[in-house]
Amino acid sequence: MKVSRHTTRKAAGLTQLAIGIASVALVLFIGSFTRVRADLTSEKRYTLTDATKNLVDSLKDVVFVKVYLSGNLPADLQQLSTGMKDLLDEMRVRNKDLLQYEFIDPSASQDENTRNKVYEALQKQGLQYTSIRLQGKGSQSELIVWPGAIITYRGKSLPVQLLKSQLRATDAETVNRSLNNLEYELASAIRQITSTHRPKVAFLEGQGELAKIAVQDLTDALGEQYDVSRVRINGQVDALSDKFDGAKYRVNKYDALIIAKPDSAFSEKDQFVIDQFVMNGGKVLWAVDAMDPHLDSLRTNQFSMATPLDLGIDQLLFAYGVRINKDLLLDKQCAPIQLYTRPYGDQPRLETLPFPFEPLVLAHGMHPIVNNIDAVHLKLASSMDTIGLDSAHSTILLTTSRYSRILRNPVRVSLAVVGMDLDLDRNNNPFRPVAVLTQGKFKSAFADRLAMPDSVLKAVGFRTWSPRTAQVFVSDGDAIANPVDLAKGTYYPLGYEKAARAKVFGNREFFVNAMNYLLDDKSLISIRARSIRLHQLDPMRIETDRTAIQAANVVLPILLGLLGGGAFHLLRKRRYARKG
Repeated sequence: MKVSRHTTRKAAGLTQLAIGIASVALVLFIGSFTRVRADLTSEKRYTLTDATKNLVDSLKDVVFVKVYLSGNLPADLQQLSTGMKDLLDEMRVRNKDLLQYEFIDPSASQDENTRNKVYEALQKQGLQYTSIRLQGKGSQSELIVWPGAIITYRGKSLPVQLLKSQLRATDAETVNRSLNNLEYELASAIRQITSTHRPKVAFLEGQGELAKIAVQDLTDALGEQYDVSRVRINGQVDALSDKFDGAKYRVNKYDALIIAKPDSAFSEKDQFVIDQFVMNGGKVLWAVDAMDPHLDSLRTNQFSMATPLDLGIDQLLFAYGVRINKDLLLDKQCAPIQLYTRPYGDQPRLETLPFPFEPLVLAHGMHPIVNNIDAVHLKLASSMDTIGLDSAHSTILLTTSRYSRILRNPVRVSLAVVGMDLDLDRNNNPFRPVAVLTQGKFKSAFADRLAMPDSVLKAVGFRTWSPRTAQVFVSDGDAIANPVDLAKGTYYPLGYEKAARAKVFGNREFFVNAMNYLLDDKSLISIRARSIRLHQLDPMRIETDRTAIQAANVVLPILLGLLGGGAFHLLRKRRYARKG
């Protein structure tokens, strides 16, 4: 029996189809046992940092994440929700058994009373809502969303705010910052709720340092990871450390000490106690002034004469590799202040003008402490020099801009500087250090100064050399202070800008990063340092060309598919017509 050519072609086609189906099935079967992932984004958006991988791998029990960013969301918040889901999925690849999550829409109920009860419960758990005003065709509506999550672990719960907005408002830039911090916020929260040890950090008191409310924002931020308290030395050798019977050296009570804007001199005993705290491995974050600007005179007379501030710690800082100079800095790259200028009608006019005595300083290099943070706002800061030490090295963290100048002691500080031509383009001292990290082994500043018998020094537990440790120095005490409204008894976030009515500066991130680094939490700042760029659409064009864009997205793929299918059919028909 003769087999037709058509039957042969049909059998060959069916055979190829069967082989193709079998191949796909085999690939799917093998793929169910192996997982291959490739992150093709330039910023490695879908790749976890090593710190996060280690954190997820080390989980001892189930961590459950309830995310309340779900439902009918605007495009910006939908990107944040998608980013959170992608992050959780990447974490589950590492440990799917001990990391679980659920997305919940708190506004899903049609009953208003039920929704309000859910909202109230979320507020009690520590989450904050965001009110979004939606613009429709000829109407406006308000949408309440909860861009946050609740993490539970072994009976404990912890709220995490995903949208980093100080004004409970949202825009593309806010969402972009939130996406950048998403991995840090989630990893930090998981680490906090699963950690069994919390390092101890103390703010020093007794020399006119900043009041508790003036550092409350930083205290709250550090309190998420550390036990934060306040301590006063008062000449007591046991204030920062203890000497146990039989031990050769003292043991510190705290892991780190913060010295925030003292205004009076340290006694010799207090200096000794701080020095021995460092010698026993303690970390210190210094935010101190070298000049007294006499602000009362500046407020009343519009000018003042800044004079050196003697804190008695110059020898300490010199021994640790740093000198804060008795001068003040002017910088063309500066923050604005609001001043009443010439009368406008019957009333003075309030203007916002750049004030060169308040530099906005940027990162010097790519150190983890300063990488990917906003400009840090300083007020009446001094320049710094680093001192070469054989056993320790210094790293400059923050500097002024190219257009800065040093004013030597004494310095006339005048509000009139806002209207002056300072000629900073040519007459300048560029890139002056204002924040320095020193790390290594330090020699005691009292090593050659104590006239005491060896037996007494041994009894005290005096130590001449420290183990490897680190310190951060900032030549401005105001850098660490959050704005305070004394009349209302409240405070604003560290880095808050009064004119903008929002947090715009990176002061909080700088000091949190510095403390993370000092306490060897380099994993946290390695996560914070990563940057994800959000590619934004034009909102005006979306609104004006909405119909055309929707039609193009729906109709165009169908047309392309039909055209492609028609072209393939014609080519196939022509091919077999020639063969026939």
